[in-house]
Amino acid sequence: MLMCFDLGEILVRVSPNWSVALGRVVEEGDWSDLERDHQTGHLDRNGFLAAMARRLDASAEEVAVAHDGWIEGEMEGAESLLVDLKAAGHGIACLSNTCSCHWDVMQHWPIFRHIEYPHASHLLGAFKPDVTIYEAFAKAVQSAPADIMFFDDRRPNVEAAAALGWQVMHVPVGTPPIPRIRHMLVSLGLL
Repeated sequence: MLMCFDLGEILVRVSPNWSVALGRVVEEGDWSDLERDHQTGHLDRNGFLAAMARRLDASAEEVAVAHDGWIEGEMEGAESLLVDLKAAGHGIACLSNTCSCHWDVMQHWPIFRHIEYPHASHLLGAFKPDVTIYEAFAKAVQSAPADIMFFDDRRPNVEAAAALGWQVMHVPVGTPPIPRIRHMLVSLGLL
């Protein structure tokens, strides 16, 4: 089975919102248009930072520091989970909505030594939960939908994958995800 993980809130700790990332209260809003454009490669880093600065009433420099710090590190136990899954005979992949600047940083983290099929929205030019990203991923890894187990914290992403025949595990944000994922995999006899 190919075990395919989202990154943020599954294998990677991320900032919960812009107020936390900036270290001051800002009016939170719907940034999905900017995030989608940036994370699919249609809006470059400088354009994204300038647009977010306008929306957050912050300087581009403040937004750049906050954005660079958005990814906070690997989830505790993430690397050992991937090692154990590989030892159990599973392939390891990721499929994440992320931008090239965060991707470039994460490539140097220990978890990426174990990810055989690294895929992301900015590389595929598509964004979860759009069906095109799942189809592009499945084609790239040459796996049948039923042979992919997908883990994500966002229900729409899980539902889109399930609609294509992928096996899925919704892992909502809350208690640490790695122990919950381990428990689910053991209960299914996959670990």
